[in-house]
Amino acid sequence: MRWLFRISLTLAFLGLTLLAAWPYLPQLQKEWQLLVRTWEQVRAGESSQTEAVRATSEAEPSSRRTRKVITPDQITEKTPLASEIKFDPFLAEARRRAEADPEAAMQWLQLQSTGSERLRGMLEVVALWAAEDSESALLWLESNAGGLARLETLNSGIELWAETDPLAAAAWIDGMANDGSKLSAAKSLAGKWVREAPEAASAWVSGLAPGPIRDNAAAALVNAWAETQPEAASIWAFAEAEFNGDDTLLVEAIHRYTSQSPAEAEAFLRQMAKAYAAPVVLAGHVLARAEQDPAATAEWLSQLPSGDLFHSAQYATGLMQVWAETDSIAASQWLSEQSPGEQRDAAIFGFSESIQRFEPEAAAAWANTIDDPDQRLMRLEASLRSWAQAQPVEASQWIKGAELEPTLREKLASLIPRD
Repeated sequence: MRWLFRISLTLAFLGLTLLAAWPYLPQLQKEWQLLVRTWEQVRAGESSQTEAVRATSEAEPSSRRTRKVITPDQITEKTPLASEIKFDPFLAEARRRAEADPEAAMQWLQLQSTGSERLRGMLEVVALWAAEDSESALLWLESNAGGLARLETLNSGIELWAETDPLAAAAWIDGMANDGSKLSAAKSLAGKWVREAPEAASAWVSGLAPGPIRDNAAAALVNAWAETQPEAASIWAFAEAEFNGDDTLLVEAIHRYTSQSPAEAEAFLRQMAKAYAAPVVLAGHVLARAEQDPAATAEWLSQLPSGDLFHSAQYATGLMQVWAETDSIAASQWLSEQSPGEQRDAAIFGFSESIQRFEPEAAAAWANTIDDPDQRLMRLEASLRSWAQAQPVEASQWIKGAELEPTLREKLASLIPRD
């Protein structure tokens, strides 16, 4: 009978234990799943590392191992490093806490050491929290987080919310206090939203009140939009320029449009110029072309007839400033082949200006070949003044040996500081 009493007592104890643990079964199930996933990650890391070590040992005898530079023919598919698949206990703990109670997880992270580790943890929690309740996650961040973590996590939460309900995210941002956090959140939403629904995103930005928040959101919108639809972004920026009188966005949009398709951007600008012609926007197009292919841009400019939209000494100057920075030899060769005239003078002016820091003597020599007397004097004075500050002796010797009119020689010599 004693054994029967013991069995009854054991069953009663197990029943009481099960009854007490019943409310916690869902949480225990989550903990068990997390433990299984963690163990699989650890086993995967150990397996990969072991296989990598074994492969190395078989390929090369241990007694003759040396460090060697890898040659191109030795490059193979990259073997994952152990550090790349290494289990991160801090992130795992942050994730575990977030699954149970994201707000408590955030409070726990706030108590951890500052720096990249805490920020990574907060971004992890935001990703989990925002997937379930973006508004609550962002509301907590706005009220409780601080510093860099606040901005970074707010941006992350806004981008996640924009994937599911950008209109709700926009309404939430509209209710934020006007400070740097709202500015940053508006930028994040505009840049993310425009990739999926450009018309809705641009309408929201257009409706924002004038000020830095609208300005930054508009810039983010144009930059992201122009990556995939440069013409549409340029049309919107063009409307902004007409309405607000600010060419900044249009210059950026045209620069990106030109980088992707110079001919289409040029056609767009020629059409736009019938209603709105801004020299700074046209100059931005020329500079963008020059950054892509300066030689082709120089040839394109030289073929334009007088009176053309892009036939301007200003654009020739800008072209040579870019070209001289990337290939001064090719630029100087092209200059030497040009016929005298306004365009050549402007190109020489820009070229001399750009090489002044590196080749002051060549800069002065080129400046002295400008035909227009006023432009020649202006560039020579600037060139010699800059040169004389660093190398007064060399600058003075150049003035004495150069082919200059007596009055000009005397004027330039007065720029050299005397001991």
